[in-house]
Amino acid sequence: MPFRTTLRVEFCDTDAAGIVHFARFFVYMEIAEHEVLRSVGLSVMQPDGDHHVSWPRVSVACDFQRPAKFDDVLTIEVAVASIGEKSITYTFRFLRDDQLLATGRTTAVCCRIVHGLPPQSIIIPEDIRQNLASLQE
Repeated sequence: MPFRTTLRVEFCDTDAAGIVHFARFFVYMEIAEHEVLRSVGLSVMQPDGDHHVSWPRVSVACDFQRPAKFDDVLTIEVAVASIGEKSITYTFRFLRDDQLLATGRTTAVCCRIVHGLPPQSIIIPEDIRQNLASLQE
């Protein structure tokens, strides 16, 4: 069973016709990703000694079937499609009631974040990998 979260479409998410702007779906995917990480005791900025582990995106996509509109309550389903040595790929389904509105996909790379230095990709630490594996389909 995929992880599920809900959110209400706010007016600032829409265009003049009250339809959600396509770019907001990427924000919704990020919000849902943060929620799924929290659900297994992780954070998008996971403390790890004197640095953090974080997840910059390297690929994103979203396909739209129907519009979402102002004040809709969306259910976002999140599943872990794959966990690689250094990356994770999530899939997303956006629903209003039982109607599929859009599907999305993101791939993020595990990185060590040290203040003042560029992110450095790292092998996913084993404890984090185990928490993420609990989400896999």
